[in-house]
Amino acid sequence: MPQIRSLKFESLFFQHETQDPILMNADFEFPTNENVLIQSVQGAGKSTLLQILGGLIVPQSGKFLINDSDVGDMSFEEFLPYRLSIGYTFDYGGLINNRTIYDNLMLPLLYHKLVDMEEANRRVMEVLKYFELEKFKDERPAHIPGRVRKISCLLRPMMTHPQVLLLDDPSVGLGQETSLKFIDLINKHRAERGLKHVFISSYDEKFMSHINHITIHLDNGLLYAPQTEGNKAVSL
Repeated sequence: MPQIRSLKFESLFFQHETQDPILMNADFEFPTNENVLIQSVQGAGKSTLLQILGGLIVPQSGKFLINDSDVGDMSFEEFLPYRLSIGYTFDYGGLINNRTIYDNLMLPLLYHKLVDMEEANRRVMEVLKYFELEKFKDERPAHIPGRVRKISCLLRPMMTHPQVLLLDDPSVGLGQETSLKFIDLINKHRAERGLKHVFISSYDEKFMSHINHITIHLDNGLLYAPQTEGNKAVSL
């Protein structure tokens, strides 16, 4: 996979129909090799911003550059190696309803043939054991508690060991213990598994207090980073 070194917007514009612009000719180079909290008022478009960073939606104008290459000019085949290096979590979505939790976690690895069956099984069973989810592995999403469904949604994109992780309200519905375990998993992926750039949309100050991070702001269609030191994690 290519190494993702930079992420940048140039004069980027995006607007949902009948709504105010979310990004209004925004020029911004995103911090890299950091945990980045995206802050804004409710409804300003943080989820949409994450979807643009993930290549899931296309801006109406301007450029989204990865390593100074315009994503809008890439073919599906050219963008795919980058897409496989980006993990994106939905709130409670992203799981296939007619597949078990085990199958849902296996699918990203097997569909894209990233690893063999033995390694895929090892990765999945490792996280199921760590989060004490073994008893739910053969259940389907509709038949499990909300907390289990939420952590499964968060774990699915991490199976591929992405370089970029996009987290949309990750702590909602998790509970304190599971939230702290998930933060530990992020740190482990940073230290051992090639995770470099983490972007988080969250209003949960307690959750963010356990993560070393810097903050950027989305305000009136523009992005900016205050010239302040990053926030250090409190002791667990």
